Amino acid sequence: MPRLRPCLNCRRLTRNPSRCDDCTRAFEARRGSSTQRGLGSDWRKVRDTAVANHRAVYGDWCPGYQVPAHASEDLTGDHITPRNKGGTHNLDNVAVLCRACNSRKRNT
Repeated sequence: MPRLRPCLNCRRLTRNPSRCDDCTRAFEARRGSSTQRGLGSDWRKVRDTAVANHRAVYGDWCPGYQVPAHASEDLTGDHITPRNKGGTHNLDNVAVLCRACNSRKRNT
């Protein structure tokens, strides 16, 4: 059974990893959908191509971010230069990382 944790916003105890259900709904409403944030089908195609190209060369292997390279089947594409800093959806602006490394990169 998952342990209870305080919500990041209202501090109510929840079984969710970060926010209670009410705060999650409010957060998602403010954030908007991926398409509303400019990450629609064009981005998904580029991201999927980058991941497929990476797998063709390296297999299910994450190059790691602040950790050594490691096996991972959960690979995802990530903008090297973020869109809010002038990055584009071009294939040469996509790095492939596992979800854990992608999250680690976002938090630095």
